Amino acid sequence: MTADAQRGVRVRGLHKTFRSLTRRHKVLHGVDLDLAPGEVVGLIGPNGAGKTTLMSCLLGFLHPDEGEVVVDGLPNDHLAVRRRTGFVPERMNFDRRATGWAFLRYMARLSGVPRGEANARMWTILERLQIDDAAGQPLAQYSRGMLQRIGMCQALIHEPDYLFLDEPTSGLDPNGVLLVRDLIEEQKSRGAAVLLNSHQLAEVEKVCDRVLFLNGGVIARAETLRHAGRVVVAIRLLPGFDAAVVERIAGAAPQENTVVAAVETENDVAEVVRELAAAGAGVVEVRAHRADLEGIFRGTS
Repeated sequence: MTADAQRGVRVRGLHKTFRSLTRRHKVLHGVDLDLAPGEVVGLIGPNGAGKTTLMSCLLGFLHPDEGEVVVDGLPNDHLAVRRRTGFVPERMNFDRRATGWAFLRYMARLSGVPRGEANARMWTILERLQIDDAAGQPLAQYSRGMLQRIGMCQALIHEPDYLFLDEPTSGLDPNGVLLVRDLIEEQKSRGAAVLLNSHQLAEVEKVCDRVLFLNGGVIARAETLRHAGRVVVAIRLLPGFDAAVVERIAGAAPQENTVVAAVETENDVAEVVRELAAAGAGVVEVRAHRADLEGIFRGTS
């Protein structure tokens, strides 16, 4: 296998169960996923779906009971992988006595940033997150949003190849949300892979190439968002239609007596209906709407 073929995150058959003296709670049930360089993948699902557990397993904070997580052909807990990974948790635990500058300098050294480059990188990322004025203040004086910004700084200081974000906009004001959105796009542009766990569906839809729906410990559905905004049409048919013909025309296999297809415009909806009627399929009802992530999520959860 070539080096290029090994690039990316590869997860196969991930299982995780939490055990106590009185009960067992299985959170992940055989999760498979891939994350390629230069793409942003959203991870969404209801509370308790296993999103944080999955991300903790990907980062090596938790060890799965079964399955593997491989990053660029290496185990995810390999030191070389850790040095090329950035992580922003929803809530970070800091030494609140440290200043923002001291904390970031410590994280830069821990991440292997060369000493000769550390100061310049620190000022650049602090200015980019618009928190440079507070660099000399103790973290105990930082607001919730400021702590989230310094957390983003530490994740980016070493220019990671893999960036894991767990609710990165939590506690941020609108300007901070826009900054995070721009930074995600910048990481993608330089070839980093980003996994974004968020309940903010509108933000996920704006920045992600793909989205994974985790529900009940499994990937219940995966959607590509590069064509967001297409028209989704559900066409109900009379019994007795030719399923193969319907699939050829609509581009999707019918389920029971309904076929759901995605087209570019409302005019394409009419064309699909005309072709179905011409092929002998009796059309009973047509329902069309613009596709968005909220609609998809409602249909999955």
